Amino acid sequence: MSNQEQQYFWLEEVFQRIKKSFDADKLPHGLLVVAPEQSGKKSFATNLAKSILCQASAQQLNKACGQCKSCLLVNADSHPDLSQVDCLTDNKGKQKKSIGIDQIRQLTNKLVETSQLNGWRIAIVMSVEKMTRGAFNAILKTLEEPGDNTLVLMLASSLQQVPATIKSRCQLLRLKLVDQQLSCWLMEAAHCNESEAFDALNQCQFAPFAALNFIQEGTGLRYQQLNQSLDAILATQLTPTEFLSEYTELEELLWLQIAKYFQNVQLSILNSNQEIYAKVPASLASQLYFELVEYNRAQCAGSNLQSSLQLEAILIQWFELGRKIVHYSAR
Repeated sequence: MSNQEQQYFWLEEVFQRIKKSFDADKLPHGLLVVAPEQSGKKSFATNLAKSILCQASAQQLNKACGQCKSCLLVNADSHPDLSQVDCLTDNKGKQKKSIGIDQIRQLTNKLVETSQLNGWRIAIVMSVEKMTRGAFNAILKTLEEPGDNTLVLMLASSLQQVPATIKSRCQLLRLKLVDQQLSCWLMEAAHCNESEAFDALNQCQFAPFAALNFIQEGTGLRYQQLNQSLDAILATQLTPTEFLSEYTELEELLWLQIAKYFQNVQLSILNSNQEIYAKVPASLASQLYFELVEYNRAQCAGSNLQSSLQLEAILIQWFELGRKIVHYSAR
């Protein structure tokens, strides 16, 4: 890892755990790294692979030297023993929503080839939740019967979106995202105060780089307006149809923010710290949250579900609850 990357303490802790397994010759063949988007898990996976492939890491795992032939090949995205899979880009330059079975078959075929350099063959699957069902089935045999010195690094934003068959065949790794430590890092990186740092981290599921962008790009105001619109639906001041006309193009991050809104509603109920949600059943907030998470997973896997219809059905439940609350409050 570069000097800059070594400063990201939440990546360093997981690296040291893997180092112990590697040095003891007990490195699993499948690693499932779970952390929110823009938390650094892709950088972690790439640099872990680089360190394992580094010609200086024979019996013990050390940080990549950055100078050997292997390191230079990784830097140039041309290492013959390192493969990466992500959603393809179509001929119009738009990234597809899913990772297909053909991509995974090409990956597994590469993993059974003879290593060309130091003996290791490593694959990185960038977004596990975006794999189709066929793609999941295609990678299972590799996870069940891996060859010697074979490592599959699988990255996911949420454990809930990973099939049990994958989870059972990989060692789970979570990045250690501790609010107080991250707040200090973010205050220095974004030149903000403690309150601004904590709010940004909370809005971004404590993903450090997402929180940094949140502050620097003014995303906070956009999310705040989104939450206010969802509150307005609960207060029956805004209909689901009006909401959809206001947010005509909901990209993936906004879908996740709506899901987080319902997650926060549930936490507000449990903590009794938000009067506006006092009459909202915690079970409903939880249900709507999981519906959104499941829908987002299906979309990433290439589902043809109509996004506006799916979201409208969820928001109608929120609006109807608001009507009941308003009705009984008026009695």
